[in-house]
Amino acid sequence: MSSVIEANRADQASSAPEHPGSSQKPGLDVLFQPGRIGSLLLKNRIVKSPQSTGLSNMDGTVTQRSVNHYKRLAEGGTGLVMTEYTYIDDDAAKAIHCQLGNTRREHVPGMGWLVDEVHAAGAKIGMQLAHGGRQKFLGTAPIKAASDLSWDEVEVQYGVKPVPMTVAEIEQVMVDFGDAALRAVRARFDLVEVHAGHGYLITNFLSPFTNKRSDEYGGSFENRIRLLIGIVRNIRGKIPRRTPLSIRLSVVDYEQDGITIEETVELCRRLEAEGVDVIHCSGGHHALMQYEVSPWYMPRALHRWGWEKIKAAVSIPVIASGSIVAPDVAADIVGSGSADFVSLGRPLLADPDWPLKTQQGRVGDIAPCIRCNDGCLHRGLNVGRSAGCTVNPSMGEEYRYPIEKAPRGERIAVVGGGPAGMNAARVLAERGHQVVLFEKERLGGQLNTAVRHDLKVDLRALLAHLVHKLDGIKVVAEEATADLLARGGFDRVMLATGRAPTPFEGRVSGGRVVMAQDITDPASVEGPVVIVGAGMTGCDTAVWLQRARRREVTLIDAADKILSEGYVFTDEMGMPALLAEHGVHVKTSTRALEIGEQGVRIANAAGGHEEVLPAGTVVIACGYAPRVELLDELANAAPGLPVELIGTVRQDGRVMDALHDSFFTARRF
Repeated sequence: MSSVIEANRADQASSAPEHPGSSQKPGLDVLFQPGRIGSLLLKNRIVKSPQSTGLSNMDGTVTQRSVNHYKRLAEGGTGLVMTEYTYIDDDAAKAIHCQLGNTRREHVPGMGWLVDEVHAAGAKIGMQLAHGGRQKFLGTAPIKAASDLSWDEVEVQYGVKPVPMTVAEIEQVMVDFGDAALRAVRARFDLVEVHAGHGYLITNFLSPFTNKRSDEYGGSFENRIRLLIGIVRNIRGKIPRRTPLSIRLSVVDYEQDGITIEETVELCRRLEAEGVDVIHCSGGHHALMQYEVSPWYMPRALHRWGWEKIKAAVSIPVIASGSIVAPDVAADIVGSGSADFVSLGRPLLADPDWPLKTQQGRVGDIAPCIRCNDGCLHRGLNVGRSAGCTVNPSMGEEYRYPIEKAPRGERIAVVGGGPAGMNAARVLAERGHQVVLFEKERLGGQLNTAVRHDLKVDLRALLAHLVHKLDGIKVVAEEATADLLARGGFDRVMLATGRAPTPFEGRVSGGRVVMAQDITDPASVEGPVVIVGAGMTGCDTAVWLQRARRREVTLIDAADKILSEGYVFTDEMGMPALLAEHGVHVKTSTRALEIGEQGVRIANAAGGHEEVLPAGTVVIACGYAPRVELLDELANAAPGLPVELIGTVRQDGRVMDALHDSFFTARRF
């Protein structure tokens, strides 16, 4: 995978100077010019990308939570709100739990309710229609696709293989898409979209990687596009011409023997001739998730190279999608003519007011998507919950957790300026409390270690946002001792002291040893480097040192794999390739026994052969333990003073845990 990532970065870098008009950076106002898709006039160029939420009822009907979610997106200023992918038949189309459905007349009243609420909030709304194909996350039979080639994830979990569709079933799917489109029009949706990307049914036919048929629906390009063309014709024969029809597709699936950009460009020409009004460009599929829901280590706007080729070949508008997380990135795409509209998925989960704040020049107030895939996927849809968001605790629970004025203002000390402390201080201040935030070092806590290398641009944006939101809050750059807090006239103390790095447990008899978080200048690190601990801090440090100054870096861990203690799945997928790409040597199942002048004495975790790894510097990244000393000191110095633990000092976790815990705790006071 590393070569594919590197090639993709190179594609983006090499294409960037070639965008028309890119010699002068466009202003953000270009995003707020009206735009037209067919006969549909949109107030701006911002589209909410279709994104599964798991907020519907089990039978696919709309719930109050669904309505609240989409209404909130509309209130935030988005021009066109697209529903999540919506299944079109009761046979095999449904892909995931509590998915929105459009298979029969009983779905229409709820769909109409959803439409009316979004319209009342000032946005247009489109419905995306889909068939899960081989990516049926439910894992229940039947799974129907172009061929019997499984997506491993489903077959390994559930033991169910896809069944190749018969010609009669293929023809029925065309009819079902058309009927679902008509129901959407009757519910008064403004636009209908067909999901023809991301590895679902239509992509199973388009891609030679997944289409192994030998009949008229397989083999040649003409045959592989036959299903999609048939769906478009069926829809166009049933809905009014004034209703715009969109096709969302992957510019390529990034499989080596999959869809090519040349085929996609030609397909888009054919779709335009068939009456399609807009092409909605994304990329990848679930087996290569890093291209579909790209995490922090992938480039922003990573499919740009592809949608620009499509835009050059068609006269209908093009919607750009894929990691367009920041306003300046979005504005450059529209202002340079790279695409006509930008489609934002996770960024609008993180902050539904992204459009309004951008339009008002309040970019610093935007809670940024950090592309962690934790709340939305890893601890959301992937485990059978509804989607959530790391930086937005109200995602999926819109209107339920407002920040309201407290009945009585208090003087509250927040100790610790990491993400939990900064977020708690912000919420407490909004509730009307007088807040004093103590942080003797730099604001940011463990984020300062995480953002050292340039791949962490999204996390840097979060750190900047959290600091920005402290405007007006008193920040004291000194240590908050128990005595100081006891004499400070505080009504309450919140401890967000986080976690302290765990020292090396073995013997240290010499050599240069440094804790990972204490390194501020990679040039000061003498090589060769041995990093003890292959959690996220160790892995991040290894990549940072290699990107900043090429040297020999070896990463060791006693576990049998890196990131062994429950990290986000896209990190587990991508980090091995990222380390390999940067030339980091990895030794798992390896225990560090002793650090000496010559290096690190190691042994197999099972107690086998010992050897010494030469090291000019040994970096310790052995995990963290909660900083709770101040809690005991306060109990003695100020026994009646209420104290709350928030963030990772209370319970181990990631950024999501720090932000959610601090938000909900601060709301209680």
